[in-house]
Amino acid sequence: MRSDRAVSTVMDVAMALLLVSASVLLLGTHLYGTTPDPDGDRADHTAAVLGATTISVQYSLADADPVAERPGEYHRTEYGSATGLLADAAVANARIDGTPIRPTGDEFEAAVDAAIGSALIGSDREFYAVAEWEPYENASINGTATAGERPPPTADVSSVTLTASSGLPAVDADEIERASLEGGTDWNDRLGDRTDLVADSDSAGFEAAGMVLGDAIVRGYFPPEETQLALESQGLSHDLAVFQYERMVAPLEYDFTGTTNPAHHGPLKREKADALEANAQVRRGIADADRFGRDGLGEWLAEDLQDAFAEEIATIDDEYSGAARDERIAALLADEVSTAEVTITIQTW
Repeated sequence: MRSDRAVSTVMDVAMALLLVSASVLLLGTHLYGTTPDPDGDRADHTAAVLGATTISVQYSLADADPVAERPGEYHRTEYGSATGLLADAAVANARIDGTPIRPTGDEFEAAVDAAIGSALIGSDREFYAVAEWEPYENASINGTATAGERPPPTADVSSVTLTASSGLPAVDADEIERASLEGGTDWNDRLGDRTDLVADSDSAGFEAAGMVLGDAIVRGYFPPEETQLALESQGLSHDLAVFQYERMVAPLEYDFTGTTNPAHHGPLKREKADALEANAQVRRGIADADRFGRDGLGEWLAEDLQDAFAEEIATIDDEYSGAARDERIAALLADEVSTAEVTITIQTW
């Protein structure tokens, strides 16, 4: 995963001014000049230009606890296409059951909105873009970012929908289907050989699928190589990485606090830094189940998948049983689960 993506945990805290490239400065004239759109569809044209235009934005890290404890101001700078950064903002704004997992998501979204607005000088803000990321329909883990202003109720709106990369690893549909059908076998390595983590046999298939999905999400937010460097580093970079892990598991039923104290040498401690183990603990829960609880992202996703697809599962249960039922549920999950794309809808009027 590229280190300049917004979801990276390796936060360079360089001070910088808000930058907008020369191509962006020309965007408003290009979109809203005197030459009429030959197709008469400004939404399509706007989407094409935004996708091809590079912007650079700066946002504050003040809402991250390690920064709040330090004097001075700390900022981060990101660059990319306008649609790409809006997609990044949606991922950075992700919430688990409504709890944000990135403290600076709102700041980043506002910076992207401002940069795009500055680029569209002369457009009278007659555009609205909504980027939405969710790994499956009705997921309780999702993120949204917007730019522009909502169209007035009476406006003649032109609309187009496109997709952009989320920056997260893609989930292999065959792996999801296989894990769901073979729960407790091919996904055992993800649990660290702790099959006691499976709540019951009925949920094993969903937990296996949740573990595969959780693996992609965690690797996206915490790329192992970059995160390892951050955990081994001195000062703010290390503190920010630890803080991001703690924010990630906050909506679940445990935290990393116990693994970072002197009595328990956890993977977030600088001298014992282990990004792969830290990611595994987010995915499967803390290994010391009696002390810290076992709930990890994989199990949480298993429960949420069952809630999100309750109607579809009920229909399958009414028509099938046994292996046929399991095969159809596995196929449903394989078809519906995806992490790699953000949907962006652009409206103009």
